[in-house]
Amino acid sequence: MNQTHPFKTKLLGQGLGATVPLEIMNTYLLKHWVLIVVGLTLVSSQFSPGADTPEVVTPIVVANNPDPANLPSLSLWEQESRSRNEKLPMVSASFPNVPGLTCDSWCYESEVLFLRAKPLAGGKLELRHRVRAQPQVLLVTTVTPEPGAVDIVARAELDAEKHPEEKLPGDLLVPNLCWQLRRAPAFASKPDPYPDFVKRCFVFTGRGMTFLDQTTRHKIPVRASYDPRNNPPWVQMYVGDWQPVPVAATNSWADYSPDRYTTTLIGAVSRDAIHLAALGSDSAPTMCQAWHDCVHNNPQWTPADAPPAERAWRLKIYAMPNDPDALLARFAKDFPDAKKHHGPTHQAQRPGQAGQDHPWSRQLPSRR
Repeated sequence: MNQTHPFKTKLLGQGLGATVPLEIMNTYLLKHWVLIVVGLTLVSSQFSPGADTPEVVTPIVVANNPDPANLPSLSLWEQESRSRNEKLPMVSASFPNVPGLTCDSWCYESEVLFLRAKPLAGGKLELRHRVRAQPQVLLVTTVTPEPGAVDIVARAELDAEKHPEEKLPGDLLVPNLCWQLRRAPAFASKPDPYPDFVKRCFVFTGRGMTFLDQTTRHKIPVRASYDPRNNPPWVQMYVGDWQPVPVAATNSWADYSPDRYTTTLIGAVSRDAIHLAALGSDSAPTMCQAWHDCVHNNPQWTPADAPPAERAWRLKIYAMPNDPDALLARFAKDFPDAKKHHGPTHQAQRPGQAGQDHPWSRQLPSRR
């Protein structure tokens, strides 16, 4: 039937005011709506930081947990990475004391080659990597479960068998561990917009526990100002208050906030504000909140002046009720050399509270 649409429509190649048969119009609209839907799907996938993470993983190494009711259960699985064309070793930790908390630590987001992993007594895991630029250097990482925590310590060993004439260099590669919450339903960004995840992430500033949306966050230099991921900025880097704020390069993946942390702890509060999870060290000059529902706490090799074989690289994952004072107390015991200035005494905070219920709800002035 050769009906015409009641509204006159101009299609490409037809004259102004021409009428279009209904069948042609429907076909035209269908094709273009398909293109629009596909385009929106691709954009949504591109904007979704957790898009590549499987909901179910298959461990290749599982630690024998001697006390599952009290200790986190550890395992290792490998994530396929299209961008890096390799498999990424992920250390998984499931905490019995915090419902819905299974976190993954990519060991490491650095130029290292993963060699192997094995379980150790006491529910521990051991990982071995080779430093690509220093092939004589082996990184040996021991992951140890504790009640409410996981301790991660790396040390450098010389591969004397393959490199008998070499020595450990003084400038050891600093590992970059990417700690991710994408598979923790109580903490993950999904199904909420990613900026809501930012609102639940925190550091400690001179005002105490400070949620990241209440810090000054500059736009991502490498992305357009109007990019949705810049309104507000989805990612940000932070530095300690004992050092100046760097200037980010124009092609940087994130900018630096002028608001500096007072101690080397960074974490997130659960969606219901009942629990928290955090990453601590005693030597991080920078920390950041990034794309994969992840945060980075960047410890250095310590003691810095010790021989390379005697240095250690260490950080710790914490999982507990949302009690910042309890977190700081345990952190002080675990890292006695960390800075002691944590801001004023405070109560557990619920992210996103406004007014008098949340003492740090206003945007901070820029210090640049």
